[in-house]
Amino acid sequence: MTLVNPGMKYGGFFNYSKFNALKQIPEEYLPKSHFFFSTPTLQEVKSTMKQLDLSFPIILKPDEGERGSGVEKVNSDEEIENYLSTNPSGVILQEFITANYEYGVMYVRHPSEQSGQITSVVYKGELFVVGDGKSTLLELFKSHRRAVLYIDFLKEKYNKELDLVLPENKTFMLSKMGNHCRGAIFNDANYLKDELDIRVFDKISSHVDDFYFGRYDIKAESEEALKGGHFKIMELNGVNSEPAHIYDPDNSIIRAYKDLFSHWWKIYQISKENRKKGYPETSFPLLVKSLMQR
Repeated sequence: MTLVNPGMKYGGFFNYSKFNALKQIPEEYLPKSHFFFSTPTLQEVKSTMKQLDLSFPIILKPDEGERGSGVEKVNSDEEIENYLSTNPSGVILQEFITANYEYGVMYVRHPSEQSGQITSVVYKGELFVVGDGKSTLLELFKSHRRAVLYIDFLKEKYNKELDLVLPENKTFMLSKMGNHCRGAIFNDANYLKDELDIRVFDKISSHVDDFYFGRYDIKAESEEALKGGHFKIMELNGVNSEPAHIYDPDNSIIRAYKDLFSHWWKIYQISKENRKKGYPETSFPLLVKSLMQR
């Protein structure tokens, strides 16, 4: 598994640098970003925002992390201070991309081949509630079939607005980040697999050292923009990536496992090729030790 992407620590299984992967991608596909090796001060974040010509909102997230853990949309100095109060190390400051369409695109290429393939596309629907002119925000959370699953997180995040009564038909966005653990709905968009320009993803991937398997998390202004190669890459995930279309509520568990096994087989095949090319494996004891130290 760790051999599938020799250019990533542990193949991108865990504890790998997101920023190291992003900085290798052509600038035209990236949001403005900066990496702080240690916990920055508020003044350092604000100074860097000025240098990058960024205004609120911004994204702050850990350099190492999974499933959206620690990723926050930040709207004020106070929220920056709250984020930094836990003394996070390896913090990425990133431009907030306002595009409403968010996708996960799985890319796979065998080392012996010049061109890869798109094996999965997922559209990440956002989590939101709609006002009725009577219910408070907290009441809307509790009555929403998905929001209620994240009630503790939402109560903490919107603690100053819980008594707010939304006007009828007013939409209140709870997350502009397509994280499944934050309530986003994943929709199978595999009908786009053959419509995406593989040459674009080959070009991007060729800039990333020894990268053969992973998922690009992307924002685009529209489906047509995505197909035309006009998008921004928020993150590149390694071998820990999943074909996230399997989480579509209408997907069957049998099909989900079938798609997972298909991708695991690709991981095995690519790793086998890289082993023959002489890339060193991560020993099992070292892997277990590293996992225990997380």
